[in-house]
Amino acid sequence: MKRILYKIFVNNRVIKFLSHPSLGVFIPSLVGLYYGTLDIWGEDWSWIKDKKEIHEFIFTLLASFTIIILFFKAVAEAAKGEVEKRYTKLMEAMLLFFNTLVKKKRDRFFNKAKHLKLNGDVFKIITQPKDQLEHVLDGTKSFLINGLGVDTKNIGITIIQGNPQGDKWWYELKCDTQKQHTKAKDLMAGKSTAAYCFESGDSIFIPDIRKGIKEGVFFESERSSKSNVGSIFCKPVRITVSGIEYVYIFTIAVFGQNLCSPYDEEECRACEKILDEIADRVELELYLHSIKQYRENGGKAA
Repeated sequence: MKRILYKIFVNNRVIKFLSHPSLGVFIPSLVGLYYGTLDIWGEDWSWIKDKKEIHEFIFTLLASFTIIILFFKAVAEAAKGEVEKRYTKLMEAMLLFFNTLVKKKRDRFFNKAKHLKLNGDVFKIITQPKDQLEHVLDGTKSFLINGLGVDTKNIGITIIQGNPQGDKWWYELKCDTQKQHTKAKDLMAGKSTAAYCFESGDSIFIPDIRKGIKEGVFFESERSSKSNVGSIFCKPVRITVSGIEYVYIFTIAVFGQNLCSPYDEEECRACEKILDEIADRVELELYLHSIKQYRENGGKAA
């Protein structure tokens, strides 16, 4: 129903045509001129006086058309106003998210730099990628709540790490450790979004998981099967450190509601770009995380 109403009142060629500024000037002027002509010269001019039935029909038609236009424009403007409010809220949440990431790292550098020793391991002291990754995941959750209006209980954000050669997959990080997630190995062995994007090597955003199920790129878990709607975003990250490959799958899953309107292509593309930006921040920290793992494991794979 929402999709139908959206198409009728907001996103179609007729509404876009009716919302054009020039039309808003031309039609009222034309209608006003016609009404004025009928009122002032209606009893004097023969082409009006002798054809009252025709002009009554035209008058009724124009009046009805004007009311319809005003109604549709009012609904469209109200919808656009809500979109603008949501856009402003989204931008504020994005700025807060990125600013807190920078502040977190800046504060750590500032505090650690005070106690550095000349012969100390600067990389080990300064670089804390896992701590930063946890902060990114928490910040992403806050962004989804404050910027996109997602209910906290519907959010699942994880980073799967794996050793494809050894067929080992595990959750390296979870935003909420109390939530029960489908086993990482089961996801990567099945027809899941994580497995699909790992094989393709590209990030993927599915605004509506129902479409993902139909196309065989979404693994229906016990939790997702209880939800009629949902959205999922996945990005694979492959990092090579001195010949050793580290593999990760970053996932944002929302069940019970959609991240954006699945039937609005522009909104879906905008949402995907935002998620890609977040994933880029995660990828940056995963590079440092991989380097640290490489050092701590003595140059061996995880």
